[in-house]
Amino acid sequence: MLVLGGAARAYEMAAAVSGGRCPEGHPEMGDIGIQSLLCVSGSCQVNLWTGRGYRHEFSTEPRVNGVIGGSPADGKLRDGDVIIAIDGVLITTREGGKRLANLKPGVPVTLRIRRNGKEMDVTLVPRLGCNMPRLAVLGGGPVPRPAVAPFSAQDAWAAVAARPATMARPAAPPFTFGLELACGPCGWISEPGGVVRWSSPVPPIVRAVEPGGPGDLAGLQPGDVLLAIGGQPLSGEAALGKLRPGEPVELRFRRGHETKTVEITPEAAAPHQRF
Repeated sequence: MLVLGGAARAYEMAAAVSGGRCPEGHPEMGDIGIQSLLCVSGSCQVNLWTGRGYRHEFSTEPRVNGVIGGSPADGKLRDGDVIIAIDGVLITTREGGKRLANLKPGVPVTLRIRRNGKEMDVTLVPRLGCNMPRLAVLGGGPVPRPAVAPFSAQDAWAAVAARPATMARPAAPPFTFGLELACGPCGWISEPGGVVRWSSPVPPIVRAVEPGGPGDLAGLQPGDVLLAIGGQPLSGEAALGKLRPGEPVELRFRRGHETKTVEITPEAAAPHQRF
């Protein structure tokens, strides 16, 4: 399930408001240019008014899911970066969420992030802006395992649970790109007549890349957002079952604020293989 933060509106909406005023009465403050955050399998909220200021609340470490071009974060943060702490304070604490929601223009802040399994510090100088990131939550609450692309019959059923069992059922992957994805209840489904489709409520985010696999050879990285394969959007349902191992296909994805296109060649899938 994908949940969008009700109080969070797109950052770019603020730019359209005359006089530099922000939506919903939100005051201008320090802003580093994070357009959207992704919370996987947790309880998160952003832009909460407490009566004495704003705060964010994260029960799990949020991921950067969009950066404004030309902002302080542009070129320093990437989609998929996991925010661990701000100025040494864990982001999952009340104080950490409060600090991220109340940045001051011109006062540097240091974010501790995790990128491709490695931790690093990134120092940013906020500019005057609205500081109103959007929020997407995958899973809607704690789950017993990470929200990755499921392929076993038991796991993949979540992707088709809303349909009558006579219409669709979980299916084994017809091929693999050597990727592990975060996309909530996503997976392969089989329609009547043997048509195999990929189903996902949101564009999948690459969590891991198999060394030497098709995704690795195509240059994909953790944090990349997969948009379309062979011209078919990957959010919703895509009739990818017609693709064949060994036959190259065009893959479109987003990395940071750039959209890229590469050629990728699927391989034959092993049982329970991911995407």
